[in-house]
Amino acid sequence: MIFDPSKPPLTDSDGLLKSIPVEAGPEIWKRATRVISSGLCDLQVNGFAGVDYNDPTLMPEEFEKSLFAMLSTGVTTCLPTVITGSEDWQIQCFHALEKGRNASKLAQAMIPGYHLEGPFLNPEEGFCGCHPTKWMRPATWDHFERLQEAAGGRITLITVAPEIKGVLDLIPKLVEKGIAVAIGHCNPDRDTLLRAADAGVTLSTHLGNGIAQILPKKDNPILGQLAEDRFSASFIADGVHQQPHVLRVYLRAKQSSRTILVTDGTSCSAALPGRYSLGQVDIERQQEDIVYIPGTKMLAGSATTLSECVANVVDWYGAPFDEVILWASEQPRRLIGLPESLLIGSSQSQVTWQMGLQKPIVEKVHLGNWKLENI
Repeated sequence: MIFDPSKPPLTDSDGLLKSIPVEAGPEIWKRATRVISSGLCDLQVNGFAGVDYNDPTLMPEEFEKSLFAMLSTGVTTCLPTVITGSEDWQIQCFHALEKGRNASKLAQAMIPGYHLEGPFLNPEEGFCGCHPTKWMRPATWDHFERLQEAAGGRITLITVAPEIKGVLDLIPKLVEKGIAVAIGHCNPDRDTLLRAADAGVTLSTHLGNGIAQILPKKDNPILGQLAEDRFSASFIADGVHQQPHVLRVYLRAKQSSRTILVTDGTSCSAALPGRYSLGQVDIERQQEDIVYIPGTKMLAGSATTLSECVANVVDWYGAPFDEVILWASEQPRRLIGLPESLLIGSSQSQVTWQMGLQKPIVEKVHLGNWKLENI
């Protein structure tokens, strides 16, 4: 956000809120018709606008086209996410992403790195989600290094299951290299969770999802992660992955400073209803913003956008916009260690929101030389 603590809030003739003191109350937001925020940052996005980022044949022009579509929703920073697959397949996916990034100035501006989600995950039913279990395996440093080489050294965030063989040994090595480590698609006991936190884990990936339907009453991975204050937690606030009343409980437990919003978006995001792909998995977008494995009710990523997640939380709970926007901008950037200069809502990365409606709506987006306006 753009803060100037030494001055009162300034509103121009068009009702655009130009600066906000840190101590400003929620009434400030209600008076403004437009608000400027930092650009949004999505730490988990598998595809967008009909384009699958888990595709070894991904073409640079299609990649850039999807990023322009994402930019129009307010996202100025993202981590394209590669899910579980064979080592060769994941290497090919990273090669394709690197080819697309290197060919596009927009991609270079938006993408500081990648998120590796698998193959060091739990293959048990309920915890594996839609990831292909046949490719899940114990963790080794050599395996990770080969993937990192294919990614041009840009794997910035990795999601692992700490109970899988080799993972607890891998975590400190990743942290030493400056890579943020999250846990997800996992079923650790309390002791393993504590050991993961001690080793350097800082995030729970889409907490409450990638979890079995039936869990022990007390020692279960949801309660364990909610209770661990060294973990921030990312949530998919689309009303599908977590019903609003459930998400309210999670938000109360993690508190504002440890909350991050993500989409877990797929090629179905900002796309028409129909069949798409998530790597080697067929997925189907419904008329609503829901993605299932065809013929089932198994969720397979989302079809939401990060701006919609922000708007949902503001709408569901009456939460202050200036607080919620941090969960989708500064806090995810800080988690992956982006330079402090990128954490401030500078004129090089900002979003103008239309306020005063039921939900905030993205009106304009500015990233460097790119300026988009939604009409």
